[in-house]
Amino acid sequence: MLQIESYNLMVKKIKKIAKRIVYKFVVLFPFEMLNRIANRKLLVINYHSIMGVDPDGVINKNKYRTEEEFENDIVFLKKQYHFVHLQDVVDHKLSGKALNANSVLLTFDDGLRVVYDKIRPILLKHGISAVFFINPNFIDNKDLHFQRKKNLIARSVTSEQIKKQEISWKSIFKHYFISDEDFFRAIDRINYKKSMVLNELLILFQINTNTYLSSHNIYLKSDQVNTMISEGFYFGGHSMDHPKYDELCLTDQVNQTLNSVKWVKEKFKLNYSVFAFPLRDNNISIELFDKINSRCDVTFGVAGMGDDIIPTHIQRIDVESTGVSIKRVLKFEYLKFILRKMLGKTYYKRPKYFKK
Repeated sequence: MLQIESYNLMVKKIKKIAKRIVYKFVVLFPFEMLNRIANRKLLVINYHSIMGVDPDGVINKNKYRTEEEFENDIVFLKKQYHFVHLQDVVDHKLSGKALNANSVLLTFDDGLRVVYDKIRPILLKHGISAVFFINPNFIDNKDLHFQRKKNLIARSVTSEQIKKQEISWKSIFKHYFISDEDFFRAIDRINYKKSMVLNELLILFQINTNTYLSSHNIYLKSDQVNTMISEGFYFGGHSMDHPKYDELCLTDQVNQTLNSVKWVKEKFKLNYSVFAFPLRDNNISIELFDKINSRCDVTFGVAGMGDDIIPTHIQRIDVESTGVSIKRVLKFEYLKFILRKMLGKTYYKRPKYFKK
């Protein structure tokens, strides 16, 4: 097991280094040439937040765009592409309605308050629509994502508290088969499936997430969503509470998906149903799509430029985590797509059946 983990880490590092090299290398290629050769009808670009605004010190270290950088991205995209609405994309996928050449759609994951305060004004200024994928359990700041709970506990609990409550927290970890003498190492080992441990630790150390959420307002509120819908923005499901789908059984994957789509559609009285998978979607089986497709108009992943073997599943491009200009990111994506096509890898493939 350790050998497999070491091998996977090594492969990950090699890919990271190779990616950095290619990012430097792509400046040699003219943008227009790559765009023309790739000949992509539609690009979907995904974001989450804005740099420096998240109260979570760990998450705040992510490579987000500043407000200025985000607006620069918008200005660049307006010059090079034709912005479309979600309905244009749905009609294209379901009924074959033509899209303009060089169409682009913007999406935003996680339903963070920052999209209302910082991103929305920029989009309105430039007259651009976008799609926002939200987690019902977090809207109106009802609950906190399990990773954020981990981070909150790690930065709130003092060494004196850890020592004083040592018997209690060790008992909690033992009950959930999380073994480690070091409190912070044990916290780090908690995954989504064992996230109920965090609620017990919050009680033990008297950390009130409601107080934290009321003072920070991390997530969107229902009235803000309604305002954005009235302004021409679109919303979809993003699972109920943002689990890693690889950790779920097939039934839970289906429920997380369809329950979130249904909640968003009914809560905000929408006449469409769309969904974006949280985190990676490369291991999502065709079997799952067979169970959800009749209740989702289109779904979204984030594997980069390219077509999926599922016709109504659309892959998006992540630009914010790269730390480089959007022009360079798109050059990289065009080059990657062209090379994949030359190798006969036209579609992103996926397992036929659910594997656990």
